Amino acid sequence: MNTTCSPSSCAPATSGVTESLRKPLYNVNGIAEAYEVRVELPGVPKGGVKIDLEDSILTIRGERNATVPEGMKALHRELSPLSYLLRLRLNTPVDEEKMTAKLEDGVLTLRLPLKEVAKPRQIPVA
Repeated sequence: MNTTCSPSSCAPATSGVTESLRKPLYNVNGIAEAYEVRVELPGVPKGGVKIDLEDSILTIRGERNATVPEGMKALHRELSPLSYLLRLRLNTPVDEEKMTAKLEDGVLTLRLPLKEVAKPRQIPVA
């Protein structure tokens, strides 16, 4: 299974701070034993990523903050505070205990191993 999606703007966050909520670019690739989900989260630190899996829905949230070092004043900003939200419905059960996530160079890579019952099997004919 291969999927690609473009970002789309959603309603702004209601926290009082003017932030945008966006759906990030992502790809889903599937092989016999696992799914690999790659999500682009530019400017989001590891501590700003939250991943949940509940009722076969994978939810990925990312928060990018525009921080200015103490004693300095921002004169120009190209990267504003931004929140990412992606929800994917998984059509095959995954092994939650073996899931892994890695954030490198603004790209989150999730490996979602399939549960044994969901893997394709060959049944020999006697």
